[in-house]
Amino acid sequence: MLDRKGKKVKSLGGKGGGGKVKFFSPRGVAITPDKFILVSDSHRIQKLNMVGYRITSIGKEGSGPLQFKHPSGIAIFPLTGQVYIADAGNHRIQVFNPDLTFSHSFGSEGSADGQFKYPLDIAIDSQGLVYVADSWNHRIQKFSPDGMFMGQFGTRGSDPGQLNSPVGITIDTAATSLVYVSEEGNNRISVFTSDDVFVSLFGSIGSNIDKFNGPNGLTFNEDGFLYICDFSNSRLVVY
Repeated sequence: MLDRKGKKVKSLGGKGGGGKVKFFSPRGVAITPDKFILVSDSHRIQKLNMVGYRITSIGKEGSGPLQFKHPSGIAIFPLTGQVYIADAGNHRIQVFNPDLTFSHSFGSEGSADGQFKYPLDIAIDSQGLVYVADSWNHRIQKFSPDGMFMGQFGTRGSDPGQLNSPVGITIDTAATSLVYVSEEGNNRISVFTSDDVFVSLFGSIGSNIDKFNGPNGLTFNEDGFLYICDFSNSRLVVY
C-alpha cells in the first residue's frame, strides 16, 4: 500500500508465510463501499479489513459456482455493491452479492459475442455497463449488469484502435468517461470513448519514463490521476 507520493505505507501478506494473511498468487484488488479489501488470490477471493486481517475467504479450484481458476480483475458495481470477478481460467465472469454469496455468472470459452478467452480485467462505467478485457480474443466486450452482451471493440493488431493482449481496463468515470486499456502485447495504453470510438494511444516498448514494458493493471484515483502498473519495468507510473 502506497500513499499518493508513492511512499510505502504498509505491506499485507506474503507468499504462504505467517502473519495476518497469506497470499500465493494475488492478481486483482478492489475496495468495497464499506471499506474492505478484496483480493483475487490463486483460486479464491480473500476479504480483508483495512489493517490487513482476513475477514473471510471464498472459493476453491473448479468450474462450478463459487469455484475459480486463476481469478484476476475485480470490479464493484457502485449502485448495488455487487462484485464482478474475471474468472480467467474458466473464461467467464462471476458475480457476487455484497456479502460474497453467489449471484450469477456469464460467458463461456470461445470467440463469439459474449464468449471469452482468458478475461483478465473488468471495469464498470457510470451507467452500469460492464467492460471486460477479453485478453486472448484481443478485444473489449460490454455487457449489461446481468450479463447481456451490448457490444465490443478492438481487433488483434498494432494499428490505432487495434489491441494486442489487453490485460487491464479502467474508466475515467469522474470526468471524461473515457475507457483506458493497457495492452501487454503492444506495450501501450489505448483510449476509447464509451461509444467504442478510438481516441488516442500512448507508450511503446522501453524503460524511459514515457515507455512501458508489459503494462498491466491501471486505475484512476479520486483526484483524476491515472496509475499504471508497468510490470516488467517494476514500477508504478502516474499520469
